[in-house]
Amino acid sequence: MEQKAVQTGYFLAISLLLSALFYFFASNWPVMDRWEKIGVSAAVLALFYLFSYAASIVLTRHSFLSNWLLVAGGLAFGLCVALLGQIYNSHADSYMLFVVWLIPNLLFAIFTRYQPFYVISYVLAHLALGFFLHPSVVHVTREEEWWYMVYWLIALGNIVLFYLTATQKLRSGPIYYLSFLVFSVSLFLSAFADVYGALPEMLYLLMGALLFFAFLKWLPNRGMLIVTAALLALFVLAKFFRMMLEHYSEGFFLLALLAAAGLVWGAVVGINWLRKESAHHKSKWVQFFQEAFTVLVTTVAASIGAISLTGLLVLIFDMEEPVLYVIFFLSLIGFVGPVLFMKKMDSTVRYTLLTMGYMLGAASSLFLEQYYWILFLAALLYVWKAVTSIPARLLTQLAFLLVLFFKLTDLHVPETTVLLIVFVFQMAMYYVKRLPVVLQNSSLVYALLALIALTETHFDSLAANLLANLGFFAFTTCLLYQTLRQKGKSVFGIVLAFWFAFLLMKYYDLLWSLLHKSLSLFLLSVVFFAVSYWLERRMQGEWAVPTPAVFTRRRVILVLIILLQFLLTGYQVYSSESILSKGATIKLELVPVDPRSLMQGDYVRIGYTISTLEGEDFSSGEKIRVVLRKQSDNVYDYAGYYETAGKWNKPYTAEPTDVIINGKTVGGSQVEYGIESYFVPEGTGLVVERNAKFATIKVGANGDALLESLSPK
Repeated sequence: MEQKAVQTGYFLAISLLLSALFYFFASNWPVMDRWEKIGVSAAVLALFYLFSYAASIVLTRHSFLSNWLLVAGGLAFGLCVALLGQIYNSHADSYMLFVVWLIPNLLFAIFTRYQPFYVISYVLAHLALGFFLHPSVVHVTREEEWWYMVYWLIALGNIVLFYLTATQKLRSGPIYYLSFLVFSVSLFLSAFADVYGALPEMLYLLMGALLFFAFLKWLPNRGMLIVTAALLALFVLAKFFRMMLEHYSEGFFLLALLAAAGLVWGAVVGINWLRKESAHHKSKWVQFFQEAFTVLVTTVAASIGAISLTGLLVLIFDMEEPVLYVIFFLSLIGFVGPVLFMKKMDSTVRYTLLTMGYMLGAASSLFLEQYYWILFLAALLYVWKAVTSIPARLLTQLAFLLVLFFKLTDLHVPETTVLLIVFVFQMAMYYVKRLPVVLQNSSLVYALLALIALTETHFDSLAANLLANLGFFAFTTCLLYQTLRQKGKSVFGIVLAFWFAFLLMKYYDLLWSLLHKSLSLFLLSVVFFAVSYWLERRMQGEWAVPTPAVFTRRRVILVLIILLQFLLTGYQVYSSESILSKGATIKLELVPVDPRSLMQGDYVRIGYTISTLEGEDFSSGEKIRVVLRKQSDNVYDYAGYYETAGKWNKPYTAEPTDVIINGKTVGGSQVEYGIESYFVPEGTGLVVERNAKFATIKVGANGDALLESLSPK
């Protein structure tokens, strides 16, 4: 226990230190010039690796600390690259940022086989792909066929990774699950591409069926079976909503009700078959799976049934309020009632009726003005006591909390009060020892959701905001250490996920500056380091024999990869400084907008008059060289000439003041030049947006450009 506490403390300290650096670099502190920022970033990177190396030699029993500092260095490299992009005003969240960040981390993963580097490389590769497909600064127009192809390429790439990890040719548990999840989601999204008629839908259903039977019979994996079934269920529901909008009529809803009944019958047959096929059908885990699978499948039928029944009644009676009363009492008498009094009912039918009853009852009670919602909550409490199965109680818990939250806020109870009620109520449930672990965990999730939502509520006073945020941080940190005494890892994982979510969410909290957050996180990091060191010193007993640190096993190759990082950052500095010192200076007219970057802080998004080449229709992703010519007011503008694929659009004769700038087409008549972002100190974006009318650009001899400054004239 004490060893786990020490390790957890060091892990949290390193995480806080990285967060402090992230916030500090993003704040774009104007007191430091660009060379000071570059020096700080290089020093930070070097120190992480030096401390990692030193820990591998001096703290031999703490190999985990050396390894974590090495991982922190890999993450800090990304912060350094992002800072250089901020200094030289490169594209905010450019996909190249993540590509450069990926290179050394992928090399670390290949040569060390350390699992965190596998995960970091996987995430960075997908972030690079994501920002390539969806740039944050410019809007790129792409055809539906293009998107369909991309979804399938992502799916194929991830299924290859899944195969490699499943066959142990690549030993990585996290990549095994991540690749399957991304593969499934990409395949799911491909089904909604509006191309080739019904082919995307049919192909997805075919692949879904193959995966379903693969994980049921050939490669038994109940967790992945649930994911596959969940996405198939979402697909069916999405198609139902689309058809409902197109065929809104009594006949459609009647057919949908019959289809829901057929789906329930199919679920009954399928579950019974699964029970017969399972050789260990009496084990608790398989029984829970059968219940979860029943709820999963019948949720689709219940959703279709509840919506169809409501739509049918509205169309028949054409009066809203009487229909609400009918639906409310029908939900209790016609759906929840049979579940309570017909004990021998098939579980699939039972859960379908219960889910339909909850959907209809919750929706109608929220719209009825009297105290019917209290009656509904009382019915839910009775169901909780009478029906003890875990899936039924999970549904009851969710329905109860949703009605309680939305009805209290609708009655003008302050949202902060409602969130506190939910938090206290769910934490009390979490500490009820006789509850099953699944229900304790769900209560903890709802409690922490309410508490983290409270930190996003803007109170009237700064003190109240600070109290809410510090309270969440202190509570979750204490809870993390408390969960170390428990044997299961699920609670620790839940709390740690919320702990990190809080750190990330505060990045977008504008009530407190990034610089002040950075200082606070740094001080907390020092405290965690000190407390962990103190706990270690007072520990009794010997540490478990550690595995050698990564640095001791691959010292030479790691040093080479670290040097590569400094070469990459040095090249970026050299190329940017060359453009600034030797490039031609031009002035362009602009129109800015103010957002916040994922990695690099506040920036002004720039739109130039030269970004639109009137009368042209480009496909996306073409390299282009555009001729700019000085006008009478000394502002440069598009001269009417451009070059793509080595060919000019018309014969071009250079003039002495002409400047040729490199760009890339983004569809239609739009071109982006890599100078569409101007990073500003935190909180100054609105001032810059209001005053800036022109941009001073440096264009190198090779056509690459850097945004140097903005000015009002």
